[in-house]
Amino acid sequence: MQTGLIPRLVQLLGSGELSIVTPSLRSIGNIVTGTDEQTQAVLDAGALAMFPPLLRHHKNNIQKEAAWTLSNVTAGRGSQIQEVINAGLIPHLVEVLRRGDYKTQKEAVWAITNYTSGGSVEQVVYLVQEGILEPLLNLLSTKDSKTILVILDAISNIFLAGEKLGETEKLCLMIEECGGLDRIEALQSHENEMVYKASLNLIEKYFSGEEEEDQCVVPEATEEGFAFQVQDSQSTFNF
Repeated sequence: MQTGLIPRLVQLLGSGELSIVTPSLRSIGNIVTGTDEQTQAVLDAGALAMFPPLLRHHKNNIQKEAAWTLSNVTAGRGSQIQEVINAGLIPHLVEVLRRGDYKTQKEAVWAITNYTSGGSVEQVVYLVQEGILEPLLNLLSTKDSKTILVILDAISNIFLAGEKLGETEKLCLMIEECGGLDRIEALQSHENEMVYKASLNLIEKYFSGEEEEDQCVVPEATEEGFAFQVQDSQSTFNF
């Protein structure tokens, strides 16, 4: 990559001129589809600081390209996922999932699923703390089977983090309370066999025994939400 090119492209992201921002963002997006080292060069140039206004841009296509670019960053190393967190971009992705244009939402779903796949337990906990579950689960009502499967993959990854913390029941309750369980159950009658099997697997693995649950496993509510204990470090995360 040409020396000095990436910092210049990053600078152009803030130009405010659509005719400049569009190709600059596409170029940055193409670079981060490459190696982790190429992605790191983009991050080192301060690109992520430019993304909050791009994810709120009045042009849907700019929002979509920004979310697509982030999906390739979150597919990288855990340290690169941490840079996305540190740049304050997760609340913006949550907002895109809540209110964005559908094409942008699809890219944001990929960004979140890649994050849950490569992120640490603590990083996944942070994602849940930021309110990802409800908007993510709400998108299960989409007609696009591929997007549904990507969302179910993210939910499975979040459950894997919950299992490592011994907090599966709390996660089940959170999903149930935001209407997510009803949405997952509805997918068991989906025409796509892969969707049907993925939803059934989640139900059987995590929700099938809830009738026999003892009252003592109901999570203790704190003022901030549900306490989420990380056993190794004894750090407490509050959902």
